[in-house]
Amino acid sequence: MNAIEVKNLIVRFGNNIILDNLNFEIEEGCITAIIGPNGSGKSTLLRAIMGLIPFEGEIKIFGEPNFKNRHLLGYVPQHYNIDKFLPLTVEEFLRLSLIKKKFDEKKIKQVLEDIDIFHYFKKELRDLSGGQLQRVLFAKALINEPLILLLDEPISEIDVAGQKEFYSIIKHLNEKHKVTILIVTHEITIVHHFAKHVLCLNKKLICNGPVSLLFNENLLKELYGREIFVYPFNKPLF
Repeated sequence: MNAIEVKNLIVRFGNNIILDNLNFEIEEGCITAIIGPNGSGKSTLLRAIMGLIPFEGEIKIFGEPNFKNRHLLGYVPQHYNIDKFLPLTVEEFLRLSLIKKKFDEKKIKQVLEDIDIFHYFKKELRDLSGGQLQRVLFAKALINEPLILLLDEPISEIDVAGQKEFYSIIKHLNEKHKVTILIVTHEITIVHHFAKHVLCLNKKLICNGPVSLLFNENLLKELYGREIFVYPFNKPLF
């Protein structure tokens, strides 16, 4: 079954076309990377899937219009501004994020252990590093048990060591909980280590298929408008 179906998707801001007639399907349980240059519409695509912006065309989530099933989506933004004067703990933040009123301690503990942040459950958000906060946002997206997880450049605030752990978490969630994952990333040289499917986006859909497409030099030149080097498949990630 397809987790997401997009047909004839167009997004306009005023007279500017940001996404131009996109058509693609995302299979349930798949990890898909969305790549493209700055301003190519990657984050806009995620917002359209979540129903946060107006669009033309059709977006379905598990066969239903996206506005009916958007409760099945979890989202991790690239940036999240925390008021440094707000004394809010990780636990309190996650309680406020629950759609259901009941706070399931067992479920929350499992999520925190999956993401390896249980040890700072009682810490205040303002005391967390950028990488730690990103993990909390990941937990926030997961506690409502989404079937699809949308990640907008989730490693932008994380150091190299943390990136390796983060990609391991993504694979774990996908393999253990069968979560369908869409991840916007600029790290095209390592996409093949965690994703099976790729969307190459520059307002239009330049490619849609297996990650091996990223080793086509002509395709990448079309996507970015210049030569791009992609790290070989047979080399270690870190």
